[in-house]
Amino acid sequence: MKYVQLLKQERLAKTMLVCMAVFTLVGMHLYLPHLFGTGLQLPFNIAGWFFVGLMTTLGLWNWHRRRLLTSRFWLGLTASSLLLWLPFFYWHNNSVAGQALPRMLGLTGGLLFFLALQQCRFSERGRRWLLYCLLLAISMEMLLGLVQFFVLEPGNVFGYNTDVRSPYGIFQHRNVMASFVATGMILAVYLWLNEAKYPRRPFLLKSCWFAVVLGAGAMLVVLLQSRAGQLGLLLGLLLLLPLIWQTLLRSRSKRLLASLLLIPLGIGVGVFGLDIFDMSKRSLNIYTQVDGRFDIYAHGLRMWLEQPLAGYGYGSFESAFYRTYADWRELTPDALPLFTEMGHPHNEFLLWAIEGGAAPLLGLIIMIWLAMRLLSQAPFAQALAWTGILMPVFVHSQTEFPMYHSLPHWFMVLVLLYVIDAGHGRRVMLPAPPSWSRWPVRAWGLGVMLFMATGLVASQQITAYAQSPERETSSLRHVLNPLIWHDRTAFYRHHAELEKALQSRDREALLDYAGWARRFLLHTPRSGIYYNAYLALMRADEQERAALVLTEARRIYPNVLLLRKASISRALTHLEQINQSMSSSELNKFIPLYDNLRPAIGGAY
Repeated sequence: MKYVQLLKQERLAKTMLVCMAVFTLVGMHLYLPHLFGTGLQLPFNIAGWFFVGLMTTLGLWNWHRRRLLTSRFWLGLTASSLLLWLPFFYWHNNSVAGQALPRMLGLTGGLLFFLALQQCRFSERGRRWLLYCLLLAISMEMLLGLVQFFVLEPGNVFGYNTDVRSPYGIFQHRNVMASFVATGMILAVYLWLNEAKYPRRPFLLKSCWFAVVLGAGAMLVVLLQSRAGQLGLLLGLLLLLPLIWQTLLRSRSKRLLASLLLIPLGIGVGVFGLDIFDMSKRSLNIYTQVDGRFDIYAHGLRMWLEQPLAGYGYGSFESAFYRTYADWRELTPDALPLFTEMGHPHNEFLLWAIEGGAAPLLGLIIMIWLAMRLLSQAPFAQALAWTGILMPVFVHSQTEFPMYHSLPHWFMVLVLLYVIDAGHGRRVMLPAPPSWSRWPVRAWGLGVMLFMATGLVASQQITAYAQSPERETSSLRHVLNPLIWHDRTAFYRHHAELEKALQSRDREALLDYAGWARRFLLHTPRSGIYYNAYLALMRADEQERAALVLTEARRIYPNVLLLRKASISRALTHLEQINQSMSSSELNKFIPLYDNLRPAIGGAY
């Protein structure tokens, strides 16, 4: 009986490895037309969650038939995640908490995926193959980045901007690509240091692979001109030095030393590439620019200090940030307005502290402490090396939001933590769950797969609608899964109704749009929505309400051209000249209207 169980676990581990190999080789790099953005607005993230759902389903399908294998680390993460969930249920400030639901479900999905990996009970060799899968994914992205920079020409099918030539891979953002590549470089060195030299032929092949990753990665980190990526790489390599030194003392590997020299060689090639494509000017300027982050962090800290216990409510960061910043700017001489459309404070701790207050901040601190405690179980040089591998993503999370932009980053962190935990953590055997619990767990995994499969189709339907010169509103009613892009779908549907109402001067429909805009602005205060709502109210002869909307918009966004007197006067003049014979595109150009909901900072450039 015991032999049969071991055989089933071995088969499960092999099946999981096959799924992970397919995901890292193909699924993680899926390109389809899209409207840019973050999270599920990018097709490769939708495909990624499909694979995560699949692997979670495989790992936990029979979880009720035997005792659950887990660890103190996972139990601690699960307990601390409850602190992150707690503000979601605050009754006094959770009116827009639904906006935070995707990230809360992403956190829960990650923990279940971690538990599914534990049920596979990978051997040490199997865990090493998990790391090879991660390096394979990073290698594929490196190849894609090099093709983008050196090969693609204007008018390519990927929509890659050859004027800017930022080799962002599938991620659509230079910093996200840079932290991914930096992690791969450090992981390659770590794998090399722990690679068995016999049999000789596989070792030589893997050594060549690792060397190529180091050279190409160094080149890309320079070409990407990402300060977060470069800092994460530098810190990671420094933390890896003790393990490198131990290995060199033990084996005196000349090949490793020679390969490490590929890093400065790659840097030199990268600098040369910048000069060839006339990008060296920016590469020097970025190191003296703060991009407004100091102002963001300073005001974010002020917000937390004003509401340190309960925060401003989950999902309300963008709205609360701009409104409170407007209040502060009015009281502070010479304070400058910030850029618009910012849905994250560019620091993970600040986001949770501002929205949720003390409870989620304490939960994050406990998670960091648990990770440090886990690493302390490993030998000192080994612990520093693992910290170095995690460092690029950690640094990036303190300057931007990689976990929301890219599922591969979240996936990579989960796999790395699992491997560390399986090698150095303390295992815990839990009693077998009750038999009825298998259905909710299976429903979760299968539900994620179904939601993502239909969502991938829906994203293409919405993209086709948005990119069409003459938008057919009937196509919005046939979107297979409108929940995948709920806000964007609602925006397009109400915008189509606004166009018709402006032409027919339907007062009820105009006021309905203004009401929807007011609700939308509670969580996503975009200047363009204010502008459209103002025009709708003016067309409905609600001058007083329109004036209040415009005043509020100008107070929050004093530097937006669309809201200035000249733009408003021109729009009002054109508003009186609208006729019902105009097409949708003609109407949007004539006024013009704000007709495309831009994502909060995170698109390709």
